[in-house]
Amino acid sequence: MIFLIYTGARAGEALWLDWRDVDLDRGHVTFPKTKNGDPRGVPLPQRVIDALTKLPHRTGEVFRRPDGLAYQRPHDEDDENRSAGSRIKTAFRGACRRAGIKDFHPHDCRHVFATWHYAYNRDLTALMKLGGWSNIKSVSRYTHANVDEFRSTMDRLPGGNSVESTGAELKVTKKSTA
Repeated sequence: MIFLIYTGARAGEALWLDWRDVDLDRGHVTFPKTKNGDPRGVPLPQRVIDALTKLPHRTGEVFRRPDGLAYQRPHDEDDENRSAGSRIKTAFRGACRRAGIKDFHPHDCRHVFATWHYAYNRDLTALMKLGGWSNIKSVSRYTHANVDEFRSTMDRLPGGNSVESTGAELKVTKKSTA
C-alpha cells in the first residue's frame, strides 16, 4: 500500500516490478512497461525507500506473494483476467480490515496519490508526468479536492475574511450607457 500510494503506480506496474528497475541509493524507480506504453520514472519518497529496504530479497520481482513466489502475470491472450488488483485483493482487503478502512481497493491508491500530489503542489503537468497519464483530462479525473481546501483563496478576495490585509479595496463603478 505504501508503494502504491506514494508512487502512483498501477497495481500491475508494482506487482511485476523488478529490482533492476529500483535504485534505492538514488531514490528512484523506473516503470519500463506501463499501460500507455511509455516508460516512466518516479522519485521515491523516504517512506517508500524505508519500506523497500525492509524487504528480504533484492533480485527478481520486488513484490511477492506470502509464499515468496512472484505474482502470476496475465497471458497476452487472456482478455478476461488482466487486472493485477485482483491478484492482491484478498491480502489488500485483509490489510484494510486490520486498519479499519472500508470500501478501499488497490486502484484507489492511485487516486490518493493524485489527490495528495495535487493538494500539496497544484501542478497537474508534473502530476501527469509522474503518474503516467497521457493528458490533463485523464489526470483531472484522479484528483479529488474538497472545496474547503480553497477557502483561503476565497478569503484573499477583496472584502474576504483573510486576517492579512491585501490593501485592495473593492470599487464598483457603473458605466454610462448614454
